[in-house]
Amino acid sequence: MKRKTVRRTVEVDDTNKLNRDFKEIFSNYKLYTTKAEWRLYLLVPIAISTLLFVLMAILEEKNTTIYNSILDINNVSVNVIAILAGFNTTCLSIIAASNNKVLKFLTKKKLEGSSDQGGTVLKQIVVFFSFSIVYELIIIFFGILLVMVSKYIPNLSEFDILTGINARIILVIIGIGWLSAILFALVTSLRNASLLYRYVLFVADYRDDNN
Repeated sequence: MKRKTVRRTVEVDDTNKLNRDFKEIFSNYKLYTTKAEWRLYLLVPIAISTLLFVLMAILEEKNTTIYNSILDINNVSVNVIAILAGFNTTCLSIIAASNNKVLKFLTKKKLEGSSDQGGTVLKQIVVFFSFSIVYELIIIFFGILLVMVSKYIPNLSEFDILTGINARIILVIIGIGWLSAILFALVTSLRNASLLYRYVLFVADYRDDNN
């Protein structure tokens, strides 16, 4: 006789899933950002970075100069991005400490023209600031790794790894990508600053009869 095999179904609790909140923040940020905003936030950093590194590749004779420029940009940017992460964290704390009536009002206020049926104004604000914080911490993490690697490995200028047109192209691509990622953090923080400005003015003008 054949034995019957019984399969057990395991229920997965998404609330305990690893990186669930990170995925939710990134997916909601993509959902709440318009196509026009994406074009502005992506094309401007990429255009500026491409212009700078293409000019550098044309004018500079040595690939080590481009390599050192990437390191210099990274060293300066790590401190700047850390300040921006602190700024966005402070802004999120200010929003969380607002009047409960204001928060309830923004929770009930639905977003117009959003593909998220459950999207509210408060959720959009929290997503924007949370995304900036997480994204900037990721930039800081990789920036610190780059600082450590460049500090503790031998001087690359002593080897032939940075010579030739192929090495130059790779350095230019890395420089464009890294500077674009840094400028993207700056642009999103600028948007958050204007968002905080509007939020503070709204709280100042809020009345109980708005409900």
